[in-house]
Amino acid sequence: MYSLVSYPFYKTVCKDFKIGSFVHPCASIGNHNLLSIGKNVEINHNVTIWGNDISIGDNTQINPSTSIYGNVKIGNDVMIAPNCMVAGGNHNFDDVSKPMRQQGGTSNGIIIENDVWIGANCAILDGVVIKKGSIVGANSVVTKNIEEFSIAVGNPCKVIKKRGKIK
Repeated sequence: MYSLVSYPFYKTVCKDFKIGSFVHPCASIGNHNLLSIGKNVEINHNVTIWGNDISIGDNTQINPSTSIYGNVKIGNDVMIAPNCMVAGGNHNFDDVSKPMRQQGGTSNGIIIENDVWIGANCAILDGVVIKKGSIVGANSVVTKNIEEFSIAVGNPCKVIKKRGKIK
């Protein structure tokens, strides 16, 4: 019911917001005008989305207490478990005469392609591409690209094997 009631609001304030999507009332969404949400997306409670350019594909689920910042593109049929950090940007820090928070930032962005499963408590850092069909194990820190149909785990995250048969 809430989804139907909130649809007109999100359709008006977001760059794009498709039918059937749900944003929990306890989610924190900033820069609505730069956010695109596909159809049948589920954004659960305590999710924070504050970005410069964020798109979320169809049938994607973002679970509680996950934070998404910066420039991030998330494909279709993606599952992001609870307590993940997807940080598509960095702080500048070279000028030691100024506090880091006054030095601005950079962003290469993050791309999470279709049919990806991100396990609980993962951190995905700026500049990373996670290719289609991949799985990132719980508690992993993703600092480099992950090739398609890979299973990757650890800190730093490393591919340990490829997924089964491709049909």
